[in-house]
Amino acid sequence: MRTRHATDAVRLAVTTSLVMAAGQAVAAGPEPVPLEIDLTKVEVFGVTSLGEVTDTLPDRGPTGRDECQLVNTHASETFSGGTYLVQAGFVENEIMAAQYTLPASLFPIRIDLIEALIGTAGTSVQTTTEWTILVWDGSPSTGSLVASYSSDDIILPHVVIPPGPPQAVNLAFSVDPGDPEQIFITNTSGTNTFTIGLRIDEHNQQSGNGCITPPPQNQNAFPLTDNSGVASQTGNWISAIDCFGLGCPAGWSTFQSFPALCTPSGDWMLQATWTSFTCETQTGACCVDGECFDLTSAECATAGGVYEGDGTDCVGFNCPEPTGACCLSNGNCIEFTEAECDLISGTWQGADSQCNGSLCPIGAACLPDGSCIENVTELEATAMGGTFLGVGSTCIDTNCPQPTGACCITTTSNCVILSAEDCNLIPDAVWLGMDTICDGDGDTFPDGTCIPPDPCLPDVNGDGNLSPTDFTAWINAFNNNLPECDQNVDGSCTPTDFTAWIANYNAGC
Repeated sequence: MRTRHATDAVRLAVTTSLVMAAGQAVAAGPEPVPLEIDLTKVEVFGVTSLGEVTDTLPDRGPTGRDECQLVNTHASETFSGGTYLVQAGFVENEIMAAQYTLPASLFPIRIDLIEALIGTAGTSVQTTTEWTILVWDGSPSTGSLVASYSSDDIILPHVVIPPGPPQAVNLAFSVDPGDPEQIFITNTSGTNTFTIGLRIDEHNQQSGNGCITPPPQNQNAFPLTDNSGVASQTGNWISAIDCFGLGCPAGWSTFQSFPALCTPSGDWMLQATWTSFTCETQTGACCVDGECFDLTSAECATAGGVYEGDGTDCVGFNCPEPTGACCLSNGNCIEFTEAECDLISGTWQGADSQCNGSLCPIGAACLPDGSCIENVTELEATAMGGTFLGVGSTCIDTNCPQPTGACCITTTSNCVILSAEDCNLIPDAVWLGMDTICDGDGDTFPDGTCIPPDPCLPDVNGDGNLSPTDFTAWINAFNNNLPECDQNVDGSCTPTDFTAWIANYNAGC
């Protein structure tokens, strides 16, 4: 379920009898101690706004000109593994949040990915955590909530961590590129900031509101911080539940304004990936097969070129001529530029092609008609519409894919797409040729029907071609009194049909 413009933030607190030592985690019950864990790997739990679940981070593809994708986090630890603090005691309806400040010129921005680490310090049961991702324009206390997405285990799954030793998942929430409801921050707050947050909606196991008895550490998962101290006192936020004036203050507080005895000792493991549409695009000279184009680095990579650096241009820039295999008439090969190859009457095989040692890189190729040809280069195979099978390959034991076409059942006008060989196995079927379609009404759209062709009497073997092999086929038909023997269509198979076959063969079909 996805919601927008959620209700007021909920709060967290701890009782005065449970106030912890400086630097320990905010908690709502006894033993509010942050628990250090060392993980070699953090599993990715990727969830898109449309409910797709993956185990990898999303890739929206290359950005366009004047677009740039950037990442913000206050955390010093990576999101794939390291040393973290499990903020045990974090109760239901608490929110961890991180606010980021950007240059005003970068707005508006689109939020693409929000990452939050949730982990356990070792549990005896499988934990299920219900969550909500939130995004604000400005700070969470005074800005406007522009988007919220809550797990419901129907569209957006809850976070599930199996029992066992300490472990964590990276809840990587991304907005599907096909989702019409993208998250845009337009800086309506005028603060040049945005905030992302994660709310724990429901723990795996919690008694009451958490003010008196905290969630058991061995039965729940909690948000993580890094373990290197707080880098941003004003960028990290926490929303505490209201324990009726006891303990830490309720509502939103930055780590700076939160009492030192209540503040977590690290930065929240939160991270935002976002796209700006007002970036100054850097272009440079891009050499592609000896030609120069002014492109961005990404555009140059897509074109398979060599990027010469931001700020360079093609004015007065000479791209080096590419080299490639130059095949000589005696089968030898030298790697030259195309111009050098022409000077020695060689055949250039294209940019970046390579010789097979000192020999021309030849091999076998499958042609469109299903045949196989040997001793050709990749360039020659491509020119014939074929598929090159590799340097040194041969046609021995090579099964080239056979072409397909319409196979017309003459007695019913039904039609299927088959190879000629398979079509010939069907009684009363005629193969209409390579790449033909089943289009009985002639509107160029396949319809599963055909117009049976006029019979070609001399094509006795039915391969669609007239050749001397048809004579051999007629002899077989004559000896076995088969219908194909009747070339003069008199209803019988006699020696006069041989004369008729010669006449039909010479007339063609």
